Amino acid sequence: MRHILTALSVCLACALPAVVRADPARILFATEVFFDSGSARLSTDAVSILDQVAGKSRELSPELIMAIGHTDALPGDVLAQRLSVRRAEAVKTYLADKGVERIRIYTEGKGKRMPVAESDTREGRARNNRVEVQLVAPTTAPSEP
Repeated sequence: MRHILTALSVCLACALPAVVRADPARILFATEVFFDSGSARLSTDAVSILDQVAGKSRELSPELIMAIGHTDALPGDVLAQRLSVRRAEAVKTYLADKGVERIRIYTEGKGKRMPVAESDTREGRARNNRVEVQLVAPTTAPSEP
């Protein structure tokens, strides 16, 4: 955990975008929280999902919780980036209010760069207005021969 936080501190100090990738084999739990278009307000459904995430966090004790925000293709690039960050931060704030340690929650906004659906339809835009939440397991030390 310390090496991840150090890398993040260095990236943030240099004003470079931090890139943290979780090894898929280390993901303990993953879900998505959806938002209304143009909004960073948590819906009743989002709160219900985040309550489950908080419960899983207490149960699994992850090393890191990643909250990665996304938007549909409608807003301009700058607005999309800001909105995706606000969405990720809304998830972080809610989880911290539920007792999850803030230091364990990494947030990042991807704007509209990583859609999971075409934004031509209402359904596609709804799928893209999301925060991906992952609970990541601690790394294990290699076993001694």
